[in-house]
Amino acid sequence: MVGLGVPPRRNFKLGSEELMMTLPTQKIATPPTLLEFIEIFRHETMGPKHASSKIRRANDYPAMEETEVIIVGAGPSGLALGLSLAKFNIHSIILEKEAGITQDPRGVYLTNDAIRILWNLGLGDSLEEIGHELSIVNFHRSSFAYEPFWKMDIGSDGFWQVLPNAILHTQPKLESALRRKVAESPFCDLRCQCEVVDMIQENGRPVIEYADESDLHRKISGSFIVGADGKKGVVRKRFLEESAGIKQVEGSYRYDGTWIAANLKIKVPTPETHPNFPLWDLGFTPEAVYDLFWPKGWHFCSPPGRATAAGRFGPHTDRLWRHEIEYNDWDDSMDSEKLLWENLKPMITRIKDESNKPFPCGDVTYPRDCISFIRCRPYLFTHKVVNKWYHDCVILIGDAAHVFPPFGGQGIACGFRDAHQLAWRISILQLLPQSDEPLRDRLLSSWALERRYGVDDATKITSMNGRLCNKGDDFYFWLMRTVVWLLRYVSTIFSMPDPMTASETRGYQTVDGGFFSKKFHGGKRMAQIYVQSCCNAPVLSDELIRNTKTVMTLLVITQDQYKDAMADAREVLRAVDLHPSILSESSLRVFSPDRPSKADDTVVYFPTPISRLNDLGISVKPGYSPSNYLRRLGLGTRFVVIRPDLYTFALANDTEELVECLTELRLQLQGAS
Repeated sequence: MVGLGVPPRRNFKLGSEELMMTLPTQKIATPPTLLEFIEIFRHETMGPKHASSKIRRANDYPAMEETEVIIVGAGPSGLALGLSLAKFNIHSIILEKEAGITQDPRGVYLTNDAIRILWNLGLGDSLEEIGHELSIVNFHRSSFAYEPFWKMDIGSDGFWQVLPNAILHTQPKLESALRRKVAESPFCDLRCQCEVVDMIQENGRPVIEYADESDLHRKISGSFIVGADGKKGVVRKRFLEESAGIKQVEGSYRYDGTWIAANLKIKVPTPETHPNFPLWDLGFTPEAVYDLFWPKGWHFCSPPGRATAAGRFGPHTDRLWRHEIEYNDWDDSMDSEKLLWENLKPMITRIKDESNKPFPCGDVTYPRDCISFIRCRPYLFTHKVVNKWYHDCVILIGDAAHVFPPFGGQGIACGFRDAHQLAWRISILQLLPQSDEPLRDRLLSSWALERRYGVDDATKITSMNGRLCNKGDDFYFWLMRTVVWLLRYVSTIFSMPDPMTASETRGYQTVDGGFFSKKFHGGKRMAQIYVQSCCNAPVLSDELIRNTKTVMTLLVITQDQYKDAMADAREVLRAVDLHPSILSESSLRVFSPDRPSKADDTVVYFPTPISRLNDLGISVKPGYSPSNYLRRLGLGTRFVVIRPDLYTFALANDTEELVECLTELRLQLQGAS
């Protein structure tokens, strides 16, 4: 795997748009018949078309194919990458070893930006299907049967993104929703029961050999191979560890612990199914019983006793409960279900109701026959990250690149970030006609630097929750809570950002070598609000970026003279002469801080007033403000070059600065330092 080159490009037509893409050359064992040649040409130039399903058996394909990106692994990260690439009409083939989705839920927590990425990929309507919003994280001593000593409120709009800050989801439903989107795309091709057996290079391009369900071996050549196949995946373990020295090493949070992790299915007792249950005589309803014994929110329980993390997950109607207990003295002779029940039973035994009124009947335990174990077994929790994220054209994302303990819910979220921030870089390399190895290394190295920073940043919340869960409350956390309370009080008075979301505000601005202009304040994370134009209903502001046909978006901010502002932006674009796949007139968006006072032919977006949202029945979280969009960018900003992963490349106060910003962008795309 040394010296894999960048493939030559040729123009071809796809619909009415001319795209700069790789025109593959088929290599097969025998000369094709006329029908075979037609099928090969149709498949490679128009994308695979499936009559009933995009999930096809491998033996439906010729012995050697070419595509643009080969993704190994159809977990959340691999599927998100395929969908992110599809936005730019980049073809990918996703190879998955298993026949179907693993039905045992694993990850259960999605953080704020992971939810925003899902929405960006078109899964906004699926959020309620895969889980429920989390607003409170509770920290208890010993058991969630007792009142928490600290409640972390995450229900406000502290991240300035409108969408939920956390969702407790069911991973099989998440993957199912992602697969449906993959099936709808002509640029994604998911193939199950395909086991990767070798990786070589031919003609300077990486080639994957895989065995299908009939053990027939096939080959695919691509411009890039992405390993999204987990911490024990074949791409890193077999093909990169020895040849390229890429390994997962200790991360910034040093933690190794064995935990018993269980998924429980809860049934709700009723007077008919459990007539002797004592709480019926006290006026409890079945739902009240369920809420008392299996409280809402997420719960960390610290010593005395074993450290515990627990809570509901998935849609509320599924009644699923995750229960994890620390068990560093585990050995294989132990019975995991017995040990977990010993920990759980005291927590689901009550002596009083939620108002602290004792039960006259004494202790009450939730009926054992209403609790089913879906899974219960030990896991080793640790934090590791790769010492190198890519080698030539082979890249690692998701658990193949990093693993986390579950205290911060960062595993799937970081995989989504990897995919979302990698896709547009690969797209640039596929769309530009003069892509070469220096540009490839520039784009991938900037991605790796930003992602390592992102992983380290995500580790901070993981380590804080982990310390609090494993060690319990102490003076350090008392002091921290006091400081946070004071900062939040001050920020509320002076309308400052929530101090707990400082990393969101900072973005990648401090990363050396990131793909943005430090001189012009790039690397900021875009806020999100509701916006509208005079002729359109309110939409989320990310829609202004998601619907452009170019890689970047140029936001023009002005309160008046909209045509003049657009003319200035067009003139700069013509003068700098960026490739039209990067920025063009079609990617211009005009934003006004207030509703336009006069009408012209220019489509102008402006913040939707909260009163208008209320009239439409759209609720917003506490702390939401339409002014957050421009506050994140800073006063005086007139032009913003926005990356498709919702970070800024540069901010400009006038056309002269915009010329400098776009010139720097052009130089970076030429591989210049």
